[in-house]
Amino acid sequence: MTRKYSLMMESGPTGYSGYIPELPSILVTGGSAEELMTRATEAIQIYWDALRAERSPKSELREIEVELPA
Repeated sequence: MTRKYSLMMESGPTGYSGYIPELPSILVTGGSAEELMTRATEAIQIYWDALRAERSPKSELREIEVELPA
């Protein structure tokens, strides 16, 4: 399964910072845009790995798609 996420990026004098709106707990920084994207990808993977590891064995993880008007 493939998921798509948005990466909101800002640049400043010392590098880049960003966050994933769909996963608000993820904040990342990097020296370049490429480094920021790499770190964001890693952070998303860690997020999902931790979620799977911490859930109850009796819980069920489902994914649904919801469409909202822009």
